[in-house]
Amino acid sequence: MALKLVYPLLLAGCFWTTTKSEGDAMRKDITTLQGQMSSKQQELDSEIAQLKTVLDDATKVLKRNSADLGADVDGLRNDIRTANGLVTAVNNSVNEMKTAFDKYKKDNDARLDGLEQRVAQIESGKPSANSSPDDLWRLGTQAFDAGRYHDAVEIYKRLYQTFPTHSRADDAAYFRGQSYTNEKDWDKAIGAYQTLVEKYPDSDLADDGLYFAAQAAQQLKNCTEARTYLGLITTKYPRSNVIKQAKELDAQVKRDLKNKSKCTS
Repeated sequence: MALKLVYPLLLAGCFWTTTKSEGDAMRKDITTLQGQMSSKQQELDSEIAQLKTVLDDATKVLKRNSADLGADVDGLRNDIRTANGLVTAVNNSVNEMKTAFDKYKKDNDARLDGLEQRVAQIESGKPSANSSPDDLWRLGTQAFDAGRYHDAVEIYKRLYQTFPTHSRADDAAYFRGQSYTNEKDWDKAIGAYQTLVEKYPDSDLADDGLYFAAQAAQQLKNCTEARTYLGLITTKYPRSNVIKQAKELDAQVKRDLKNKSKCTS
């Protein structure tokens, strides 16, 4: 079992990029897409201009041959057929390019809208209704690192309740307890760590949760309860890296039981 005695000062810099940097990256992506759309529009305008040039040339040929109608009727007929074919081809090409560009613009407009919404969500630091488990983990971690423990508690709770089988679900349950610990809300911290052990008994963080639950119970002067959590570490997680710390704390709490000012139960 990996020991993760995590406090805010120790967690600094251990998680994802900050809200500002991610928002800047997305805005850069939006700018790039807008540039691409502008480039596509310029390409379409260029293609249309070239096709119009071909059409104008064909029209000139038609007019020139019309002046010599009596000399070369058969040639004029061929030119007319060629000109008509060019006009049809130009119209078809223009229509195809406009249709393709409209689809391209529609797809990119939808992507831009999605990116704008994503940036707004990230900058707000709040999860949206359809946030993924990875989104919730990142936002919860950002709130935890910023000391916004109330927000972190709610985001972490939503993660493990909505996505109980996700790889970060047990981490969320643990850091929910850490949020309460950092707020010194000992009763709620104990409840959060109990949830961790009940829902994810095989988690690498379960033994750490029991250790912090024992510390919280000690703060409440519930020494018997604290020793119960410490005993569970020894019996359920004999290979835990907190075994040594658990035994030391248990010895201390055992001594405190003799002092009513330190232990009420």
